Amino acid sequence: MADESAHKNGFPGSRNPAWVCGPGERIVEAEEGHELILHSLAANGVDCLFFCGGSDNYMFMESVEKFEALGRPTPRLFTCLHESVALTAAYGHFMVSRRPQAVILHVDNGTLNAGGAWTNARHGNGGVVVMAGRAPWTTRGELEGSHDNVINYVQESYDQGSIVRQYVKWDYELRSLENAGLVMQRAFRIAGSEPCGPVYVTLPRELLRGRVDGGKGHVYGPETFAPSVSPQGDSDALREAARLLVEARNPVVCVKRMGRHPQAVARLVSLAEKLALPVMHHDTVFLNFPYSHPLLITSGSPLSTADRSQIEKADVLLLIDHDAPWLPSIQNPPPECRIISLDLDPLRLAQPTWDFPVHLPIVCDSAKALPLLTAYADEFLTAERRKAIEDRMEKIASRAKAEAAVRAGAVERAGNGPAITPIWLGACLNDVVNENTIVVQGLARGVTPGPNTVPGHFFGIPASSLGWALPAGIGAKIASPDKTVISASGDGGFVFANPEACLWMAGRYGIHTLHIICNNGEYLAVKAPLLKAYPDGYSQKANRFNGTDLHPLIDFTLVARACGAYAERVSRPGELPGALERCLAAVHSGRSAVLDVILDSV
Repeated sequence: MADESAHKNGFPGSRNPAWVCGPGERIVEAEEGHELILHSLAANGVDCLFFCGGSDNYMFMESVEKFEALGRPTPRLFTCLHESVALTAAYGHFMVSRRPQAVILHVDNGTLNAGGAWTNARHGNGGVVVMAGRAPWTTRGELEGSHDNVINYVQESYDQGSIVRQYVKWDYELRSLENAGLVMQRAFRIAGSEPCGPVYVTLPRELLRGRVDGGKGHVYGPETFAPSVSPQGDSDALREAARLLVEARNPVVCVKRMGRHPQAVARLVSLAEKLALPVMHHDTVFLNFPYSHPLLITSGSPLSTADRSQIEKADVLLLIDHDAPWLPSIQNPPPECRIISLDLDPLRLAQPTWDFPVHLPIVCDSAKALPLLTAYADEFLTAERRKAIEDRMEKIASRAKAEAAVRAGAVERAGNGPAITPIWLGACLNDVVNENTIVVQGLARGVTPGPNTVPGHFFGIPASSLGWALPAGIGAKIASPDKTVISASGDGGFVFANPEACLWMAGRYGIHTLHIICNNGEYLAVKAPLLKAYPDGYSQKANRFNGTDLHPLIDFTLVARACGAYAERVSRPGELPGALERCLAAVHSGRSAVLDVILDSV
């Protein structure tokens, strides 16, 4: 068991008896290096270990069993059959729990096999500590963990961390057991500091199997090595931002990732209502603004006509945690428009190209800055400006009411049509969503937040690597076992998700979710730019799109049933509501469900 008191006269068994313990350090019992790593995970509140086993990391299976037998705190080990599932599920857990998660991969191959999950975790600010074994560096039995298989000779790379260095905040190779606890604590500290993100730690096998001197080692925790506190923003800059917004005639808010902090949503509502600020909310990664609110002017794409109009006539733009608020090749704000950015990284250093003008870039946690911005606005609200704001609010509310009537009519027509459309799918889905439902969507047409969606319960794919929604939904369910989790993707995204690995894991550990496949039988994201570039091209004339056409359709229900899940396929509007009810009933009875929805082709 852990000895909570640090030894003043040096580390027990240390090669250097003068090694003095510092504040917040604990001494723990550990025979081998992998036990020190596991102690560090437990000290940081990790209760799930997403594990892809290999000849470099098998010892963690032993230490988890040992810790459980001895009554020591230890995370639960989840066997993952594919590395992208492991990393994405860990990210899915983090986006709900906001606690850094832990993944163990297999040497360089497992690191590579996680594939596009790296870019999703990086651009989605997923706080995940990813560990991977390293091939042994000794070959003749000099140390425990030395080469014992010919495969070890082809598992070593010159710089394993370089494989993912562009997609992590920090990477490091463990070099000594004496500071293993410090290395792991730094990993958790960096992963959990805003803007959060994945980190990568390489663990040589000789160290994992190495004997811990004296059978005791150092462990640390976030109470001493705390993540950094994010700033609320410079007061003078926020006051100037408030002045610009109050005096604006056509202000617009563009928001994308603010909703990672659910409490920020109500704060943005307060600011928007006070100043009658229209809110643009596209590429929904989080719920940033209530979808039933009249100030939400769009939830579509920056390519849409409505969005272009708002940008092109704005005199003040407030960007909140946004990586691409408009497309400069298509539309731009007018030259006189003043642009404000609230962001922990308003220069977007994670993006090599970022060419958006910003007159007032404010480094801040938007959730903390918004109340200050709202309060400062009072200093500039004259009677004249209050009247102008009231008039603008009336116009926006009138337009919102008319648009709601148009949408309602479109939904009614879609329900009576011959095929299922994204509009009908979204309406039916919103009918079954409540405050206890988490929705995870990966470029699924029609799947958007609805009037019943609450902050912290909607998550969208953060970058461009498909196959995200199904495993992210599983991670979300692990983090919130009492919630109903519905994930959705296209048919291509379902294939990319390694569905057999996901559904096997869900069945093995009782992590039951509903996954909706928005099946249009094609890669629309590829077909659309093809038609845009060559509207009268040979592909269009022949009506042949080899490269995007996914016919004949895969029977995804057979894939799901082979993994023990309940599955249905529907193609007519009238079939969809009942199918959703049956799938959710299966989930609530303790079985995963997959609903293959054949959409009207575009």
